[in-house]
Amino acid sequence: MFVLAHLGIGLELARPWRKRLPVKPLLLGTLLPDIIDKPLYYGMSWATGKRGFDIGLISGTRTFGHTLLFTAAIAGYAAARRSKAAAAVALGCATHLVLDAITDAFIRRADFSASVFLWPLLGWRFPGFTYSNLGEHLGEFRQPFFLYAELIGALCLFAHWYGSRRRARGA
Repeated sequence: MFVLAHLGIGLELARPWRKRLPVKPLLLGTLLPDIIDKPLYYGMSWATGKRGFDIGLISGTRTFGHTLLFTAAIAGYAAARRSKAAAAVALGCATHLVLDAITDAFIRRADFSASVFLWPLLGWRFPGFTYSNLGEHLGEFRQPFFLYAELIGALCLFAHWYGSRRRARGA
């Protein structure tokens, strides 16, 4: 879970639509897939003492929250209820999926994203956990790609905050 990258870059990806949507639910949406799936996997792993495919359906840290079906369900709810907050969450989730797909194109394999995003169209199994433990998973922060992504995300958040303050002051 790369918080600053998902928040900041996600906010920028949503720029064409975000003027009509509340920012806080949008920011929640940029993190929601990880908020759901990472604790779900690690909780199942801790509770069972198993990892990856040995757990069953929840075989990794990208499951239900990382699917287009999940994002589409939130978008459908937003449309049915005419909820700008739910639409913002759905848009945030969509940016999360885009950023994960970009990450997979550079770091992993493109088919890794597709098998999750298009679940269950490509099969009922989610990809298995690719790390030996949480420490190894968090170790990704040492890779330059992730460090740069976090830095860019932080800069995007700062630019948004600074611009909001200037607009509030009428400058």
